[in-house]
Amino acid sequence: MYHTILVAVALQHWEQYSAHALAVREVALAIARGASHPLHILSVYAYDSLDALGLAPDVAVRHREDMMHRTDEIMGRKMDEYIVPFKEAGLGVVPMLRVGNPRIDIVQTATRLKADLLMIGSHSKRGLFDVVLGGTAQHVSRHAPCPVVLVSPKP
Repeated sequence: MYHTILVAVALQHWEQYSAHALAVREVALAIARGASHPLHILSVYAYDSLDALGLAPDVAVRHREDMMHRTDEIMGRKMDEYIVPFKEAGLGVVPMLRVGNPRIDIVQTATRLKADLLMIGSHSKRGLFDVVLGGTAQHVSRHAPCPVVLVSPKP
């Protein structure tokens, strides 16, 4: 039985959840049913770059802070909506949002939590090698301190 399960999911660049995010949620629900320990759900995101050309420095700073605040709020709402099925299933959930690099932050979070299992979607839109196994998923599977379950949606 797994005690500490970390589910890493990309939520940022999706209006609705990706097929991979939905698939990993279903697998996590199946594995964690009846678990007495909470699931840790992690989404790592980045702030969009700011085109501050022509803005006064103080205006650019305020605009950047507003953009960061809006992004944090949007990500909080996305996470809250994403974890509803876990809560409806009676599972304990620890939602975690991090700003950073997913490849690094997912591995660091798994290490810090002493995760027994890490689950992640295995999608990619990058190079040829990444077609089979996404760049983030590939990196995480090589560097995680625990077994990694790579989840792809059903065709």
